[in-house]
Amino acid sequence: AVQEETVATAKAVADEEEVVDLDAASETDTAASAQPEAVAEEAAAAAAAEETTATEEPPVQSGPLVDLFGPTLLSLELTGPSTAQLKEHYTTDALQGKKVIGVYFSADWCGPCRQFTPELSSFYEKINSRRGKIDEFEIVWVSRCRDMQSFGQYFTTMPWIALPPQEAMGARGEKLSQMYGVKSIPALVLLDDLGSVITTDARNMIPKDKAGIGFPWRNPISTLYMTVVPRSLRLMLKRELGSIKEKAFGKVKGLLNLRAKGAKA
Repeated sequence: AVQEETVATAKAVADEEEVVDLDAASETDTAASAQPEAVAEEAAAAAAAEETTATEEPPVQSGPLVDLFGPTLLSLELTGPSTAQLKEHYTTDALQGKKVIGVYFSADWCGPCRQFTPELSSFYEKINSRRGKIDEFEIVWVSRCRDMQSFGQYFTTMPWIALPPQEAMGARGEKLSQMYGVKSIPALVLLDDLGSVITTDARNMIPKDKAGIGFPWRNPISTLYMTVVPRSLRLMLKRELGSIKEKAFGKVKGLLNLRAKGAKA
């Protein structure tokens, strides 16, 4: 009887141990199977995020400043004591909230440019630190450098943003130069927030008014117009005038073509 009781007890203990082992194994198997599933989910999420980033389309931008400068502008950010990298910004983001935009034509090979750039940099910081007008002045550098290396080195001396070098040294830079009648460098043109010209002679105004008391040197009529007419209405009027100019230019060009054909006949 004692032997039978011992055998029964041993069998019960064995059964209990077997149950415990199965439960532990079940929990281990569940955790093990859950781990690769979690990893797979994380990997899938990362892949989806990467694919979204890769296929994400740039925002649709419009407005006179985008028409002038194109969709992107560059800044230069220091990454170390002697290293820096170019950072791309959408034009609407880079110029949002700016009341005055300077278009600066300059090059590293130009002696007067190298002399004026530090003076302009100091003036830029001074204007942007004024109480109630913090960071309302921006400058877009239109490089006249001859290569990318010169562009990068010269850009390190500037605290503002720049037209991409391929644009500045190409058709867009040439178009801006012709638009503002730039015959020599350095040249600094000041625009309002709609891209209308305030002055094309800011390069000579800064040495005369280093404190920036009269900045941005608008004429009284322009100042009154800016004060009285809301920005939305000014933008609408600018677009209407631009459309009228294009139509008038098209008609004049057509008449000249007709005259030229008549002269040949």
